[in-house]
Amino acid sequence: MNELCKSIGGYLVELDSLDEQNFVTRFVKAHRQYSALTGANDVEREGTFVYYNSKKPMPALKWRYGNPNNWRNKEHCVQILSTGVNDIHCRRYAQYICEIRV
Repeated sequence: MNELCKSIGGYLVELDSLDEQNFVTRFVKAHRQYSALTGANDVEREGTFVYYNSKKPMPALKWRYGNPNNWRNKEHCVQILSTGVNDIHCRRYAQYICEIRV
């Protein structure tokens, strides 16, 4: 997904604060989506979430209850839901948001 975002001059969305998380949550709901993939992952080191593009650590965000849980030791990407962010399997996802600097 990040490669698709790069092809249009962007990258998977990076949630830099709780305010941005709330904004993106409202955006997802307004477009009648259940969730969307972000650019955060813990592929390199379990439990340490960083962004694909900037390599910055993901800040303290509101996680969905019981998460991150790395279910079956296979959840290394982060999606945004109306109830918070959630770790998911990286290849399981279709909806995503590209961030493009203007």
